[in-house]
Amino acid sequence: MRRNAPLPARQTPARRLDWPALFHKNLPSNRSFVNAWHRVARLLIWTLTRLHAGALALTPRPRAARRHEAEVRAILQSDFSATCVRLFAYLGAVAILAVVSARIFHAGEAAVRSEPAAPPGWIDVARPFAAFALPMSELSGPYEYAAQRHAAGGRRDIMRWGDLEGPTPHLLVEIYRPGGEFDGFQPLPSEIAARTRGLVASAAIKPAGSMDTKFGPVPLAGFTVPGAPPRRCLGFARSFAHPQLAITGWYCGGADEAAARNVVACALDRLTLLAAGNEPAIGELFARADLKRNFCGQRSLLYAPTPKLGPAAALTSDVKLRPRIAAQ
Repeated sequence: MRRNAPLPARQTPARRLDWPALFHKNLPSNRSFVNAWHRVARLLIWTLTRLHAGALALTPRPRAARRHEAEVRAILQSDFSATCVRLFAYLGAVAILAVVSARIFHAGEAAVRSEPAAPPGWIDVARPFAAFALPMSELSGPYEYAAQRHAAGGRRDIMRWGDLEGPTPHLLVEIYRPGGEFDGFQPLPSEIAARTRGLVASAAIKPAGSMDTKFGPVPLAGFTVPGAPPRRCLGFARSFAHPQLAITGWYCGGADEAAARNVVACALDRLTLLAAGNEPAIGELFARADLKRNFCGQRSLLYAPTPKLGPAAALTSDVKLRPRIAAQ
């Protein structure tokens, strides 16, 4: 009997190991391990870089480099010193200019302080037409005629001799013809304080009685203008309801009150109207007032005041009369 040969045993094929998969599967902490090594490597690199920089800093510099640094430092110091000197010089010049400008501005302000400022809404007339006349040859100060108009129709005519704070006698007469801006005439102290631009307070203006003039009784008020020396002034104001008109002003001459009254009375007596325009009522008012003129107390046209009569006697005390001509 034939025996069959035994079958060969089945060989199991050899299994290939997947090392990457096995590595990642069996070693789950390998990634953190690599990251730790990266951190250690970067720390070593940073430490070596710092050590190298410190070694370079500790290396002695050449003499030429030190000399160059000293020269640069010397140049910077010299430039800084020169800049400081120029800066202090500029600041000193600016301070001097500021002081000079302040003095000039103060002088200019003092020069124009006596001029009444235009109230809000008023404008100065460039070349005013003189509607009133007031000859006062006794006053030696400069004369000025000014006018102001209001947008609502009012008009102020101002006649001025000298300055309020000047050394010469000062007289101001203002004729106010109101328009749509009119809200009533104010008391005499308020009117004077408003026209002196705050130089004289309303509380410092005291009543000084009244006087009879061709316009009727005129209230008076005394006040003092501050200065070196202070000036005593006498203010006046006369208002009318029909027609609406006000005559306001003051006189400052440094004389006594009686002399100031004499000058104010003569000024109101000489005040005349030149042109009434479209206001015949004002012309009638002045025409009726002229019938009561006393020609500065002389009561006659033949004795009308000249530069040596009337208020001139109050301004000077050495009036010399003309000697009588000897008969031949």
